[in-house]
Amino acid sequence: MSVTRGAYSAHEIRGTLIGGGVSALVLFFIIVGVGSVGSFEALRLIEAALPTARFLAAAVLGSAVTVLALLLTLLGLSLSSDYRFSEALYTRATFLTWLSVACIILGALVLLAVAVPIAEVEGLATYYAAFYYVLAGALALLGGLVVAMGLIIGFILRGLIAIGHPDGKSDLLREGQEEPEERTAEIGG
Repeated sequence: MSVTRGAYSAHEIRGTLIGGGVSALVLFFIIVGVGSVGSFEALRLIEAALPTARFLAAAVLGSAVTVLALLLTLLGLSLSSDYRFSEALYTRATFLTWLSVACIILGALVLLAVAVPIAEVEGLATYYAAFYYVLAGALALLGGLVVAMGLIIGFILRGLIAIGHPDGKSDLLREGQEEPEERTAEIGG
């Protein structure tokens, strides 16, 4: 069966977006599953969620920055390698970059939002419920982005593992490419 260039990566990106979106929706409905909240209940729920929100936002922010640094390494190695990689690797890497940047931006915004001592500002009492739902939505979106990042990293790794596997066939290599001579000699061929 002939596969057009990048067909797998487009399918995987679509699946990644669906997986991340479903995860975000499930997380959001779990978080707001307590029902409608008034100002008093919202303030209590916000105060209970703040430590978790800080931890999640900081962890996502740190992991997204780490993924970007590792992507730089992957791309540097791919450019200096004897292999010639197909468009699929670069499509997946570009998508992972955008997901990481979205995580960095949203993580920073959540950290800034939870740094404001809203319980101390009396004029904000009418907005506690709205802030709770916005915070719940942002946390759910962060969770969905993390799931999407994990999925696309898995797809990239699957393709890279297939390159080294004796029976593997990876769509990350350009068609018609043979193994470099050094690798064939190392394997014993």
